[in-house]
Amino acid sequence: MIYSIYSKKDTTIYEGDADTYQPDIDKMNSGIDEILEIKKTVSSSKTVNTYNSRILLHFDIDWTKIDSGSAFTTASNIAYLNLYTSKAETIPYSYTLETYPISMSWDMGLGRATNKPIIKEGASWTYRDGETPATSWLTGSFVAGSTGSNGCTTNGGGTWYTSSKAQQTFLYESTDLRMNVDDIVFDWSSSVYPNEGFIIKRSGSQECNPNRYGVVQYFAENTHTVYPPRLEICWDDKTWATGSLSLLDMEDTGDIFFYVRNNRGRYKRGGKIRFYIRGRSKYPEKTYSNTSAALDIKYTPDNHVCYSIKDTKTNETIIPYDDTYTALSCNATKGNYFEIYSDSLFEERDYQIQLRYRPTTTSVDYSYYDIKDTFKVVR
Repeated sequence: MIYSIYSKKDTTIYEGDADTYQPDIDKMNSGIDEILEIKKTVSSSKTVNTYNSRILLHFDIDWTKIDSGSAFTTASNIAYLNLYTSKAETIPYSYTLETYPISMSWDMGLGRATNKPIIKEGASWTYRDGETPATSWLTGSFVAGSTGSNGCTTNGGGTWYTSSKAQQTFLYESTDLRMNVDDIVFDWSSSVYPNEGFIIKRSGSQECNPNRYGVVQYFAENTHTVYPPRLEICWDDKTWATGSLSLLDMEDTGDIFFYVRNNRGRYKRGGKIRFYIRGRSKYPEKTYSNTSAALDIKYTPDNHVCYSIKDTKTNETIIPYDDTYTALSCNATKGNYFEIYSDSLFEERDYQIQLRYRPTTTSVDYSYYDIKDTFKVVR
């Protein structure tokens, strides 16, 4: 299963001082902006006056839903942090972003970067809860196992644990972030550290390098699009029992038709949905029988068919194909099926199921099948 969790709070914090283009920007909160950004401003003289921004993100994780409440392990589980680009300008050919688990609590706040005067209540570069009560990020004497940064020019900018780190290097490619954060999620699940969220920043050497410019903007939790920050937690939930069912012959992939047996069309948010997948030949051979061949339940070859879920309006993939984490299961009497949590999907949007078949476990010669019926999650 791939369980998608959407961010509950996020903000961008900005480095600066009285000499910057916007005084007090280091105390500015931008918690309800529709945009998060990794930004770098270098003074025109290319002196030490280099100012960065960093992103704070938090996801509420219901651990009872993860692998039926089993412990998250880096051996069998995968977690991906996803941010989707709104705009990227003057970015370098190659750059690296780092993610760490935040080591102190923080308030999202209700400010925007465009507010004049600026809002100083909520997390900022200097404060983790705003100018009132003015609880500063530590700049020394850090909590055990954690550190922070005084920034390139200004003290502050958050604190984080150092034992679990994730990073992604971009090399002239899409600016969307999809970062493996297994180690961080493992530390949270095993209570090594409390879940205070992620901090995303440029790599240490690149933050203060005056030759590296550019800004990458991502959609925030408050976006009015279908692209808010998303944490995907993946585990293998496949079960396999074929009983006395017959194997579906998929030698002629163009002759196969798939459909959902029990699609109700509308599902309440908050539960787990099980879809039964039926496959049959488009053109079955004529036989003399008092039952329809279309009613026969057949199962697909084990480990050869997986599913994905896409938004029918935007055509965006919400749950991607994965040969392990979205593989079809099989029930001994009801045939193939898969399960998803309804809160992985947005409400009141239409979704479509797609299937992918590979003839061998090493083949990349895939066959794809769109299931005609759609479904939605409702309030």
